[in-house]
Amino acid sequence: MNKKNKFSTIILLQTILLFFNVKTGLSQVKKDSVIVLQSVTIVDSILKTNPCIKSEITKEQLQTETTRDVGDYLRSIPNVSGVRKGGIAVDPVIRGLKFSQLNVVLDNGVKIENGCPNRMDPVSSHIEIEDIEKIELIKGPYMLKYGSSLGGFINLSSEQPKPYDKFEVHAKAMYGFETNWNGQKEHISIYGGNKKVYFLLSGAYRNYGNYESGNLECHDTTFNSSFKKYNYSAKIGFSPKANQSLILSLYEIHGRDVLYPALPMDEKSDDTRIISLDYSIKNLSKFIKTLDVKVYQSNVDHVMDNSKRTTWNSKQMISDVNATNTGGRIETGMQTGKHVFNSGFDFESINKDGTRTMTMQMMGTTSTKKSNLWKDASIQNAGVFVEDKIIFKSSTINASLRADFNNAISEDTLLIVKNGVEYFNNLKTQFVNISSNLGITKKITTNFSVSLAIGRGTRSPNMLERFIKLMAVGYDNYDYLGNPQLKPEINNEADLTFVFSKQKYGNLSANAFYSYVQNFISADLLPSSVIKPQTQGVLGVKQFVNTDYVTFKGFEFGYTSSENYKLGASIIAAYTYAEIPKVTKYIVQGTQVVGSSELNNDPLSEIPPFEATAGINYKFLKGKLIPKIALRLVANQNNVSEAMYEQKTSGFGLINLSVRYKINKFSSLTTGVNNIFDRSYYEHLNRKIIGTTAKLYEPGRVFFINIYLSI
Repeated sequence: MNKKNKFSTIILLQTILLFFNVKTGLSQVKKDSVIVLQSVTIVDSILKTNPCIKSEITKEQLQTETTRDVGDYLRSIPNVSGVRKGGIAVDPVIRGLKFSQLNVVLDNGVKIENGCPNRMDPVSSHIEIEDIEKIELIKGPYMLKYGSSLGGFINLSSEQPKPYDKFEVHAKAMYGFETNWNGQKEHISIYGGNKKVYFLLSGAYRNYGNYESGNLECHDTTFNSSFKKYNYSAKIGFSPKANQSLILSLYEIHGRDVLYPALPMDEKSDDTRIISLDYSIKNLSKFIKTLDVKVYQSNVDHVMDNSKRTTWNSKQMISDVNATNTGGRIETGMQTGKHVFNSGFDFESINKDGTRTMTMQMMGTTSTKKSNLWKDASIQNAGVFVEDKIIFKSSTINASLRADFNNAISEDTLLIVKNGVEYFNNLKTQFVNISSNLGITKKITTNFSVSLAIGRGTRSPNMLERFIKLMAVGYDNYDYLGNPQLKPEINNEADLTFVFSKQKYGNLSANAFYSYVQNFISADLLPSSVIKPQTQGVLGVKQFVNTDYVTFKGFEFGYTSSENYKLGASIIAAYTYAEIPKVTKYIVQGTQVVGSSELNNDPLSEIPPFEATAGINYKFLKGKLIPKIALRLVANQNNVSEAMYEQKTSGFGLINLSVRYKINKFSSLTTGVNNIFDRSYYEHLNRKIIGTTAKLYEPGRVFFINIYLSI
């Protein structure tokens, strides 16, 4: 640990001691002025009135683990995995669907457009996990009121200011440290107010070094994965009347020198600013129960370069991207008889501009080339939606309908026409997309229910797929070119779910799903006579195209024991299989593509293997001290894409141990060790180290401690 980190640690420990010294004087704080978080099971929960699979993760659950970002934590949910490219910003994958096939929003509707073409900054990386109060995750195309959803929905709800009966001020702080990374993080928030005006201020800093893999053939491997991030927020709320609230929020997060060994460049800087205004009113009339209005703007200024690489002296690459998303939504909630309605309108305007500058230095000469990644590209999407829930004595019916009006254009003047074939023509495109779903939950007995959900989710192509200019952004070794004429993807999915829940025995759930995705976006190789790559060492240029269809199918299983007993247990398991009926395999010899062949029923690439997790915990001291041990087993992944030259991966088993201790109502700590036996392993979705066939391994043994304080 360097001197700066040591000094920071000493100051923090002194602050902790100060909190303990003054806790006696604070014992007179009124009990009703402290917000108490309720415990919730960690395993997937299925709402009795919702036919789809829904998981809710509370702040208390987030504090039981040591994770560096949201995507890293989400991998603990059944059939949710992630793409790792560095030490942070794991990109979520739900049932094999990823990137823009998932709808990830902040605070019930704020949308963020990532800056990096290689997604080193997915949406989930633009908010720190310590600022989150709750995560809501829905699998499948079943949540439509926050935008089109093809494969899943993730809502990251940040902490919000709350009114108090009389003026109060409170504070929370945390400090965390992890070995292996030699990483530390600090977070503090101050909040309070009265009935009319209330506020929340927060700030955080984290500094992590490179991590080592587990013991690999008697030696550890160090990966360049260090990063620095800091963020702050200011939120103020007004309640002119008891049934109304107005909240203005400013959130900024900044990254510096974030290394990605699996990508051609690193993150030099990322500066993200999110401004939002929320207005809410309840009980407008006997029929209209709620009205919610939101407007927002998110701006991402993302700079990447290869200054930390050995190639910097001869080839300097710098990419600068600015991405802005401006939008808003209006939603009303109504109730009459057995019907509960939600309807509304939303709009977003995405604008993206990016350039790449490449400077070559050879034999005393310097040449500089500048090219567009995007040129004033924009996508506007306006949507209308309606939801209806009909509640009967022993069953519930859910139905949703959404229509999206999507327009896209770019100011780039690129035109590629060869032998009468038009490969790239930047014409304006317009789509009208219809999404819908229908589900029923039937209560068979008091403790047993069955749910069937059928949904259609439609997604327009994103900015990368439409307009990217010659960057290696795929799983394979090719430059990619956008296609402005792509059609929207359509996911037709069915979910069948069984739930047994009894207070004495716990909760048991099982789900099977099938997904048929039309117009699936893949890529075809373009002839070298049409266009040549710009990235050194790639095999050629692929362009995004629509294929006919692909299929996904799988299952999920979960059990959690009753909270009534000191001894608790849980087990979860999940599996997904996906294939494409016809695909082209390009035959490579050395560094050349020499031919092609057609394959039938080839597995899709980047689909996670079967895995299961079992956990046992015990409540000591009336629940104040809870040790937990978890076993995670991951199978071999032998269903790999031959067309993509995907490599098989070996299975592995991990054991993690943690202890959570609630010292008093002002303080608690969590400590433990992950990967106890220092196992060397990698997830199937982890990308390869750039320029090699070597996988990016996960961290080896990590000891951690997190300390939480509140007054």
